[in-house]
Amino acid sequence: MLLVLAVKTLVLGLCMLPISAAALGVGILFAGYNIAVSRNPDESETIFNGTLMGFALVETFVFMSFFFGIIVYFI
Repeated sequence: MLLVLAVKTLVLGLCMLPISAAALGVGILFAGYNIAVSRNPDESETIFNGTLMGFALVETFVFMSFFFGIIVYFI
């Protein structure tokens, strides 16, 4: 039983890795947005919409990983 708890804790810890990767990805995403707007300010609204779609995609994978870890830990 202790081994199962240890494995579940490791799985929960490994499911937190995408959260750190997502923080890095969001930083790169919005840095790219700032560069793109500085080069082409007329298209800032279109670029911002694409940036928000990318942000939503990144956050979706973060939440999926988090919920998967919670499910594995409690089941």
